[in-house]
Amino acid sequence: MSEISLVGQIHFAIGSLSLLAGFAAFLLPKGRPTHVTAGRVFAISMLLLCASGLYMSITREIVFTVFLSLFAAHAVTTGWLAAVRRSGQMGMPERALALLIAGVGLASLVTGMWVMNAASGELDGLPPVGFFSLGGVAILIALIDLQALARRMVSPKHRIARHVWRMGFSMFIATFIFFFGNNHVLPELLRAEVALIIPVLGVVLATFIALVRVLVRSRWLVD
Repeated sequence: MSEISLVGQIHFAIGSLSLLAGFAAFLLPKGRPTHVTAGRVFAISMLLLCASGLYMSITREIVFTVFLSLFAAHAVTTGWLAAVRRSGQMGMPERALALLIAGVGLASLVTGMWVMNAASGELDGLPPVGFFSLGGVAILIALIDLQALARRMVSPKHRIARHVWRMGFSMFIATFIFFFGNNHVLPELLRAEVALIIPVLGVVLATFIALVRVLVRSRWLVD
């Protein structure tokens, strides 16, 4: 068994754990010990998933998933910080993470420009628009972070909303890659397009519902 294949198996196992913990965190009552535990398992497993994904991306020289691994790590880390910083204050960790996502965005945009001028017109099997899209979203999130940092503090409602959508976004990335990027490891029955898209749409729907409840129902602010 090669080192890469071993890391790949560990990566798959951690990915499965992160998805189970993520769905559990969405379904369990918010603010309760079970939700907190599921959230912690999700955050830790997601960071390990990003680390193993980054390692495999670098060793296999897959540029796009290098950016995507850093993107997902940023989302889950900022989401976790929003949950634990109950005062709503923002400091050095958020500044460093804002610089990280801005760097990822700029690097992705520059890569997209390089791909656009390359003879093949693609990199990692993707056209320039793939890198431009990722870079654009990364820059947008960096601007959101910088705006929040300028205020130095976020309100309780927006702190929880920040936690929800960042965790949901990181889970969306993991779910999409798991079911559409690595579906060859799934049983044939689960490779049907409907079976693959349901979990991904489930994450989007769960995140949207949670955001609406946070922004509309003030009782969530004390959970």
